Formats: sequence, structure tokens, C-alpha cells
Amino acid sequence: MANILTGIRILCGLLILFFPPFSGWYYALYLLAGFTDAIDGTVARKTGTESAFGAKFDTVADFIFAISIAVKLLNAFVFPLWLWLWIGVIALIKIGSHVAGYIKYHELKTVHSVLNKVCGGIVFIIPLIIGCSHVYQVKSLIVIAACILTTVAAIAEGMALLKNK
Repeated sequence: MANILTGIRILCGLLILFFPPFSGWYYALYLLAGFTDAIDGTVARKTGTESAFGAKFDTVADFIFAISIAVKLLNAFVFPLWLWLWIGVIALIKIGSHVAGYIKYHELKTVHSVLNKVCGGIVFIIPLIIGCSHVYQVKSLIVIAACILTTVAAIAEGMALLKNK
């Protein structure tokens, strides 16, 4: 059941590409994907079906969903260069951490820490806030706070991947 929920998130991520940003279908798919992300791990633990495959499948689903949302937002807004550079640095830290972890363990390792969960929740809220009519400065502060938290989470994830056996 948990892997089915994760698969639904992948489907939502792909389907959202076909709808205008901030439309009813966009929000419905976005929220459904967020809901499945929030509960798939809990379902796996409660049903005793946790697996290495499920953890990796969850990471792949998160990646597909994140790329889909980035594509939608890229087409909907003009972001300042510094923000794209910062997001690029975060992506490089995460990719570098996973590559280093793969080299060390000879398999893809994932970190599902509390910090990553909190960070994911905050990052999930951003497209909902951007679509609303909040003051530009409020949106900017939320995005900057999310970038700071995401940077810290990415570094912590990399350290965890490299320190653990």
C-alpha cells in the first residue's frame, strides 16, 4: 500500500505538468501528492512493509514531483538569478552527498531525518504561498528562510551519509 501511495505521487507529479499553475487541477494534484508523501512512510511502518526499495522509491517520487513543480514555477515566474544560484548550490550539495554515499556504500542511501521532513514541509508550502496574493516581501522572506533551512538540511544529510556505516 505504501508503494502505491508513492506511485500516486509520481503520477501526480507527471499529471501536474499538463495543467496551468495555480489552477484547480494544479492545486488538487499538488495537495494529493503532498498527502501521499506525508503518509506513505507511516503506512509502511504501521503495516510492517518498510523496505530499502520503498525508501528509494520515495526518493525517486520526491525528485520527480520536485522537478515537475520546478518546471511549472519556472514557466510561471521570473526568479532572481541569486535564487537560482542558491537552489543550484543546494542541488549540487545533495547530488554530491548521494554520489559520495554511493561511492562509500556501493548503493544509493537515503536519509529520512526529522530535519529533512520539516524542510520538505516548508518547501512544500512555498508553491501554495507563491500562488496567493501575499505581499512580495513576505513571499521573499519565506523563500529565503526555506533556502536557509534547505541548505542546512542538505549539508546535514551529506554529513550523515558520510559518517554512518
